[in-house]
Amino acid sequence: MNRLLSSIPARFAILSGGLFLAFSFVSRIALLATSWSEISPGIRTFGAFGIGILFDIFASVFAAAPWLLLGIILPGKLLKTRWMKYTLAALAVFYSGILIFITTAEWFFWEEFGARFNFIAVDYLIWTQEVWGNISESYPMGIIIPAIVILACLVIFGLKKTGLFHFTEKAPTKARHRLAALAFLLIVPFLTGRLVSQSAIPAFSNQYNTEIAKNGCWAFFTAFKQMELDYQRWYLELPHDEALSSVHRLLNTPTEESSSADPEDLSRTITTTGEEKKWNVILVCMESMSADFMRYAGNELNLTPKLEELRENSVFFENLYATGTRTVRGMEAITLGLPPTPGQAIIYRPEGTNLKTSFGPFLDRGYDCGFFYGGDGRFDYMNRFFSTAGCRIVDANAWKDSDTTFETAWGACDEDLFNKTIADADADHAKGKPFNFFCMTTSNHRPYDFPSGRINLTPADRRKGAVKYADWALGDFIEKASAKPWFENTIFVIVSDHCASSAGKQDIEVTKYRIPGMIYNPALVGKNKITKLSSQIDLMPTVFGLLNWNYTTLGFGRDYLSHSAESLPERSFVSNYQKIAMITPDSMTILKPNKKHSSYNLYLPTGELTRMAIDRKCRLPLLHDTTTYYQTASWLFGSGKMKRSTK
Repeated sequence: MNRLLSSIPARFAILSGGLFLAFSFVSRIALLATSWSEISPGIRTFGAFGIGILFDIFASVFAAAPWLLLGIILPGKLLKTRWMKYTLAALAVFYSGILIFITTAEWFFWEEFGARFNFIAVDYLIWTQEVWGNISESYPMGIIIPAIVILACLVIFGLKKTGLFHFTEKAPTKARHRLAALAFLLIVPFLTGRLVSQSAIPAFSNQYNTEIAKNGCWAFFTAFKQMELDYQRWYLELPHDEALSSVHRLLNTPTEESSSADPEDLSRTITTTGEEKKWNVILVCMESMSADFMRYAGNELNLTPKLEELRENSVFFENLYATGTRTVRGMEAITLGLPPTPGQAIIYRPEGTNLKTSFGPFLDRGYDCGFFYGGDGRFDYMNRFFSTAGCRIVDANAWKDSDTTFETAWGACDEDLFNKTIADADADHAKGKPFNFFCMTTSNHRPYDFPSGRINLTPADRRKGAVKYADWALGDFIEKASAKPWFENTIFVIVSDHCASSAGKQDIEVTKYRIPGMIYNPALVGKNKITKLSSQIDLMPTVFGLLNWNYTTLGFGRDYLSHSAESLPERSFVSNYQKIAMITPDSMTILKPNKKHSSYNLYLPTGELTRMAIDRKCRLPLLHDTTTYYQTASWLFGSGKMKRSTK
């Protein structure tokens, strides 16, 4: 055994695995220190730390595997040559640099999302152009990258000085040692991957402890494998017939009835009274515009004066909550009207094409539907989704160079986007064609850069300045639009895609989901404050109600201005990829993988959660309804029943 452990392959594996463990330990300490005040340290924190070290050891098996293979392949005599020593030193510096880069990236990722690498990190790896541009504009990469290279060189130089590299140059390994190392390489990583699962981490009441218990690299590859989560396999279920019967009960009202007697047909026919309005509709989806930035949610910094002015003269959703933490999740909720299915947003998935969306009723009435975006709409498969839903794509690829006056890695600034929207609205109006435009902004996104001279903050005040610039650009858009002949026949739907931050110590930090939402044109819709708890999925049904349209929908959203809405219980839906939840004004019910669930009493203003006592008269109906909504929404998409006819 001693001879085997002293063989060249074993020494390569021990050295590389040990280096991986050292950086993993440093990373864990750094993340723990960063969030010390949020973690409420105690025995559970130490337990999470210990579990994390175990995952570091498991992950080190995979990190050491390439070096083990190298030790198996290389003859011992070759290791003694000068050029091979230099080659191995360069590989060691490269390996060390990767570990330092991962440690650094994880720290920045944790700072923004309060989590180890997850689905977002996977997305960021796929969409390299936009993300690298965003990173290079947000962080001083000209300093960070050279610093990583220098530090990697110092690490390897220090290890060499200690003599740790010399033992790889000793007597050549015998054939049986190489065969034993090869067996280890083939068997141990395989067994580790099969037997060790991140889902085995205990459920901690503090979400930060759960994240501390993970290994960043392991978490990344787990997220990569679990881009989609099959509802039937992972989540609590009702009998299929019971779930269908329950969702009909929850959705149907006297003016929103099932379209057929078939229990598997979840389409509803919406009927209204009065004359249909053929108003134009421009929906502005504002990047990362949290309610926390606005005065109605307690912010006194006056960052959103234009939005505040619009809010006072709109149909305003005072207690509106986003369904998720990504742009595509918000788009999904607004256009499909469904609670968030677990895993990636439907827009992102290969099957997320040719779906029945909120554009359908507009297309049926001859509207020009368009998706406007100042960046590359291929990112997150937005173009694919909107084009197969019947929209024209007006992203940066369709713009002239002169259409852009200022841009970041994510695309043109908001005022350029709005000027492009106005130009297309002018063209449609000249042709006598009504329009429905979906505009996705980008300026309130890292790197938080914006044109100078627009607001009383400079690009140096990046975070606050980006919010205020986004607000200014929206106000400028409404002001310019109000001078157009089509303004008097156009309503503006303004809503955020998600909040600016989602990190928190709760299972789901509900305060990080509250967003502004409003429907504006005082001459057409007046002003009204909707104080009931509502969801992004309720926005378009309320718009259709204002239009007095009769239509058929598969969405679960409600018209919050209809008489039937007054008698329906308040609810909203929130998620963070694996955890999906329904909130009411005083409760939160969360569904989790492995058929788990949690029920809490909720104090909505602060998001404070306390475990709900087991009460069959209260807890079970909430759990039943939560399961009904999510199970049927997942089934509806998975069954293919959401596909639109393209004939």
